Amino acid sequence: MGRAASFAEVAVEAARAAARRAGLESQALELVRVGDRAVLRLDGGRVIARVGRSLDLLESARREVQVARWLHAEGIAVTRPLEGEQPLVMENLPVSLWHAVDGDWTVPVDLAAILRRLHSLTPPADLVLPQLDPFERVDERIDAAPAITVEERHFLRSMAVDLRERLQNVRYALDRSVLHGDANIGNVLKTPGGEVVLFDLGGMCWGPPEWDLSITAVYRDLGWHTDAEYAAFCQVYGFDVAEWPGYPALRAVKELRMTCWLSQKAGDDEQIAQEVRRRIGDLADPERARNWHPY
Repeated sequence: MGRAASFAEVAVEAARAAARRAGLESQALELVRVGDRAVLRLDGGRVIARVGRSLDLLESARREVQVARWLHAEGIAVTRPLEGEQPLVMENLPVSLWHAVDGDWTVPVDLAAILRRLHSLTPPADLVLPQLDPFERVDERIDAAPAITVEERHFLRSMAVDLRERLQNVRYALDRSVLHGDANIGNVLKTPGGEVVLFDLGGMCWGPPEWDLSITAVYRDLGWHTDAEYAAFCQVYGFDVAEWPGYPALRAVKELRMTCWLSQKAGDDEQIAQEVRRRIGDLADPERARNWHPY
């Protein structure tokens, strides 16, 4: 019996098929990363393919395309899907094709300016955004994590249960709005012309702006942003989420999500497995200094 193809292998074939359908060159296809979906470069690096792990993500891919076209029409610089039908279904997987963005990583203050504008928008009537689910895919990732012990799995499940109850008592300070859903500095690029482009729009939803703002505060707490960078972020946006009483609860949820997301990558990488074990140990003590590495 032959070995079953991995998701990465199937994603490559799905991206090739989508490229052929769109009339693009796909021979020099490059797999960039694999997570909840595979990201690939094709057509000489001018196009990005995003391939979901299953058809369960087809509706999310359709919404991401619709969101991108809406935000572009609103004057917000976002990654843009190719014209025509999007997404496609290839190899029984959802595939969307996007214009590549040529740029460099930027600073939190640029993200703050985009979020301030994003949170002020009213979506069109035909765009139905889901409600924020702070624990989206957390249980699934805990169950599927390949390199954690039974005890660690039990701890993560118990923590998720406790945090769900804790969030029910959180009172938000800001009015509900359109959210990016994963508004971290890794999801913006600054082009050579100075334009700041927002991408990874698949998590767009409706909920409290504190959710989008808290990840930058968490990165500051982890030492991934400086105090000065965070202060500039707060000044431009006009709100310091870390001073809000509900922030510790959101920080705990973000740390749990970050740990569970990384755990799915730990099966074949001992360095990542060690990082996951470190994070799980730290989650038990909110006051313990974090020495987490970004991935």
